[in-house]
Amino acid sequence: MKYYLAIDVGTTNWKAAVYDEKGTLIEIERTATKTHIDSSGYSYYNPTEIWDNIKTLCKNVISKSGCTISAVSVTSIAEAVVGIDKNGKTLGDIIAWFDTRSIQEAEYLKDKFTQKKLYEITGLDVNPIFSLPKVLWIRKHWPDIYQNTHKWLQMGDYILFCLTGECVTDYTFASRTLAFDVVKNEWSQEILNNVDVPVEMFPTICESGTVIGEINEETAQSTGISKGAKVVVGGNDHPCASIAAGAIKGDKILDSSGTAESFIYISNKYAIPNMTFEGQRTCRYLQKDRYALWGGIICSARSFDWAYETLVSSECFGVKQDNYNYSQILEQLENEKGVEKGLLFYPHLRGAGAPYWNPKSSGSFVGIRDTHTAKNMLRSVLEGLSMQARMIVDMEEKLAGVNVKSLCVVGGSSQNKLWQTIKASVTKKDIELCFEPEATSQGTAMLAAIGDGCYKNIEEVSDVLSSKNIIIHPDEKMIPIYDEIYQVYKEGYDEMCNLNTKLYNIQEKFRR
Repeated sequence: MKYYLAIDVGTTNWKAAVYDEKGTLIEIERTATKTHIDSSGYSYYNPTEIWDNIKTLCKNVISKSGCTISAVSVTSIAEAVVGIDKNGKTLGDIIAWFDTRSIQEAEYLKDKFTQKKLYEITGLDVNPIFSLPKVLWIRKHWPDIYQNTHKWLQMGDYILFCLTGECVTDYTFASRTLAFDVVKNEWSQEILNNVDVPVEMFPTICESGTVIGEINEETAQSTGISKGAKVVVGGNDHPCASIAAGAIKGDKILDSSGTAESFIYISNKYAIPNMTFEGQRTCRYLQKDRYALWGGIICSARSFDWAYETLVSSECFGVKQDNYNYSQILEQLENEKGVEKGLLFYPHLRGAGAPYWNPKSSGSFVGIRDTHTAKNMLRSVLEGLSMQARMIVDMEEKLAGVNVKSLCVVGGSSQNKLWQTIKASVTKKDIELCFEPEATSQGTAMLAAIGDGCYKNIEEVSDVLSSKNIIIHPDEKMIPIYDEIYQVYKEGYDEMCNLNTKLYNIQEKFRR
């Protein structure tokens, strides 16, 4: 039996996990992500701190597992970049992926190229979270760091560099930079030349599952990874999770559901987002000849948490506030009514994502009366999230020209069976719950197995991993009810966004 190590550099946790060649979890270690905030309120990570923690996690998990590692691969969040000089030294801190300090740089790119042009080249909307606006911000505010940078690496790339000394990335990370030509499958000379950023500052792009080196003696001593173990290119966290979920076939969509929620359709053809779909993105997948249609809800499970924390007293459910337990609460919501009592919820608590991006929109309860209870409102939150999910799924089907059969759900929210049952009925799709709770780490470990020759390709290993998925079917009685309410939800969408935008602008006046 062979064993594989997955390193996962996430927003919430940093992890190291050991899996066997069949995808069985042997051991996992994790520590909370260290996100720092400077005096200006900007969020960042310390690259040395990340690598020190990863080394400790690897040593601990390998020691506890008692396994000899054959190969290792890395997954991480995207967009965040760190500069590496010619001597391999990191330069400065890593601007967090969600940090929006580079709004002016994003606007500069939009003015220079137009949103339509950048969509056509990169498949992305112009957003300060992406890597290129961050690089332009660094050039303006940290000129010494910019001038001494040899390569810009994302967080997963940085860990690969620490393991091998090689500056490489994969197609999923490259697709999240706003500097990558998603059609030509290469760094965009047109974009980079026009903003005077040398294309040589970006790393070589390799397909996920490619071996780029081996663990040397020094790295083996510091990490506990076996000397000679293969180091294999991984990818962005959501695409890696799609391997475990089985969401790589043309009749399924990955639903990566947690604090936020991403819906990703893996396609063999390029579907350029229509300009009306400003929250939709088209990226390359782990395999260089495939695409990922990508849309999401910015505030998903967080919407339910907020509603509970804000609306519900401990006496209402007979549980203490500090013993907040999903199962106790959800049992009491199964027979409650939300939209059936005329109550709609728009889940824009952190702005509207796909399919119509609007950062100024806000969450809304519509139709509320003094006869509604907290339980009605909590139920309507789950239904509103499901309505928003259907808008995104409908849009991805339209862009790709397909009719998907199921949503493959990974992440913490997959444990919320009531929510997933509602979602199945609203979207009229089967819900497949991924058997593996650490789907991202499992998918990453299997990329290491592919690089080691244990599997031929992603399709082969995904069939093995997803065979244990649990299926939830739509409730046929609820489909016509939800269909009627969904039409109302769509009709009110623009009106609510416009109203909330006006309220946001008024609020901004008082902030000044």
